[in-house]
Amino acid sequence: SVLAGIHYFRCQDYVELMALVHTLPDFLKEHPRVRLIVVDSIAFHFRHDFDDMSLRTRLLNGLAQSFIRMASNSNLAIVLTNQMTTKISHDSSKPSHLIPALGESWGHAATIRVILHWKNQQRYATLYKSPSKGEMTVPYQVTPDGIRDIVDEGPHEELGPAASPASPPTKRSRSADQT
Repeated sequence: SVLAGIHYFRCQDYVELMALVHTLPDFLKEHPRVRLIVVDSIAFHFRHDFDDMSLRTRLLNGLAQSFIRMASNSNLAIVLTNQMTTKISHDSSKPSHLIPALGESWGHAATIRVILHWKNQQRYATLYKSPSKGEMTVPYQVTPDGIRDIVDEGPHEELGPAASPASPPTKRSRSADQT
């Protein structure tokens, strides 16, 4: 019965994605109980096959504005995933590192930005951008019951001793490892 409440749309290319986003407001009027839209992944259709980067930027900005308007008008959450890619450094003094596939400018389009990552076989969620909360990183686990806090009593290596489950999460600088 849970799956009966899920509406699924598959877009083969960016043109289909743009068309779907254009028709979503009407769909939401017909289905007023929708409270979450997930686009996995926003980067998929925009990473390749674009010779005109200014066109790509305009299309992405238009999508972002449409999603913000839909979220506001329909009182729903929209989750957009973005792939990560490795930026190879040609300077031996700077290591290669992970960056968002659509670049940092796309990150400015989101109201809230969360980066999910692994470190030492532990999952972490970093609140990277928020209008009301400071940057912070917290460990989490995926269980048969869904996403849950870590329930062990020991300190978390990434966060230090102050971040045991009974304490609030600690802030971390953006220069720290974002993998």
